[in-house]
Amino acid sequence: MGNISGYQEQIFWHYILENPSYLNTTKPEYFTNQILRDLFDIAKDHTLRYNNKVPSKDQMLELVRVKGLLEKYSEDVITSLYNTKNLLAQYDEEWLERNVGPWIRIRNLDYVMRKSIAYMKTSSLNVENAEEVVENIRHMLSSETAIDFGFNLGSDFFNPSSHQQTRLARTSSGYDYFDLCMKGGYWKGSLISLLGGPKSGKSLWLSNLAAKSVQMGQNTAYVTLELQEEIVHMRIGSNMLNVPIEEYEKFTQDQDLVKNKLNKLKENSFKPLGNLYVSEFPSSSASVNDIKTHLKKAEELLGFKFHNVFIDYINIMKNWRNPNTENTYMKIKQIAEDLRAMAMEEQWVVVTVTQTNRGGMDASDLQITDVAESAALLHTVDMLFGIVADPIMKAKGEYFIKCLANRVAGYENTRKRFTVDWKYARIEEDMSAQIQDMDFFINNVAGKHRSPRGSEKDMPSIHSVIGGNPDPDVITGKDIDITGKELFPDNK
Repeated sequence: MGNISGYQEQIFWHYILENPSYLNTTKPEYFTNQILRDLFDIAKDHTLRYNNKVPSKDQMLELVRVKGLLEKYSEDVITSLYNTKNLLAQYDEEWLERNVGPWIRIRNLDYVMRKSIAYMKTSSLNVENAEEVVENIRHMLSSETAIDFGFNLGSDFFNPSSHQQTRLARTSSGYDYFDLCMKGGYWKGSLISLLGGPKSGKSLWLSNLAAKSVQMGQNTAYVTLELQEEIVHMRIGSNMLNVPIEEYEKFTQDQDLVKNKLNKLKENSFKPLGNLYVSEFPSSSASVNDIKTHLKKAEELLGFKFHNVFIDYINIMKNWRNPNTENTYMKIKQIAEDLRAMAMEEQWVVVTVTQTNRGGMDASDLQITDVAESAALLHTVDMLFGIVADPIMKAKGEYFIKCLANRVAGYENTRKRFTVDWKYARIEEDMSAQIQDMDFFINNVAGKHRSPRGSEKDMPSIHSVIGGNPDPDVITGKDIDITGKELFPDNK
């Protein structure tokens, strides 16, 4: 695109006003002429206020008069500007499309650069706030230069197609209980978190969920701020390649053997495996902006889009909005909001873990009150699962996963038993165990619920929930309460 003259800017002035996709992204400051700036500001406000009706010359004169600018911008000035609109038809539509968009982007870049420089000059820079100022400028440059001409009007409630749930199509997590609680599995744009105490296996759970994601054919990114990349590869590799974790370091010394194992894994897979890429950041060094930029660049270079993103973990991420704050509630709240915004913008499923407060350490059960900064996280996540593992459970090689918060299905305060094979760092669902409804007594008394949630009497099968054929072997056993006592014996 060559240099745009002042006369051509007048042509652009009219063309932009008549095209909503350009109008919404154009600021008055983009015009180099002050007259065009002021009059565009008035015309844009009128056009947006009155359902994309561009003001006529007479309306423009009245608007200028009402704002007390008639002495500054006389009738001759406005008439001259509107006369150029008659010449708009002489410009080829393709030429306008090819030049107006790039002109807006360039003028926007110039505007953002000037704004960034002004911010830096007016900020009192010192050692304490230097990092915050730099991060704010980085965000300004990355977010405000990202112009999208595809304006989204939203959806019409009275259009039947708006009610289709296509964007909420589910993909299996690989674990039936998780899928049941999520009404069929992961959905794009969601933020899902697991809660666990120190050394409860939060990273182990994330690595198992990532392994299941790959086995389900989903392109997967694993971002670690706690463990080294090699440890993540070792845990997932031990799980998927069936190599004892204690022997994994020795195993990797034979690269030909590793290559053969990986090839056999792909060849023997029931369905094509998804891709898996692991990225490491030092603790507290990466913000949501850093991770988003990194993953988008990875997608560009790799040539495919990630489906599921696992982040280990939210509590040791950097809050770019307030990097020096000591308010942990505000930190988690803002990071969680940014993670969910990232998930929605990029249509990723984002799965992370968070730490319990002291009350949840080594507990035989978890409650909402065990979430550190509970309200901050609970107000943002779509799903919150608790990792229940006291010392006795760990010794028995078992976990319980408890559904603590749920936006989409009615399985809050239920839990399910899982087993862990420490030799291969592998967690599997105990398919013979009944889902335990921790609220059954309350629901039975208050809501007249005869059966616990997840029992045979009110739920045929997880496969019918996610659209497959019923499988009676998926959820088995009699109806029992949380003590293991049978609720409806055969001799009733």
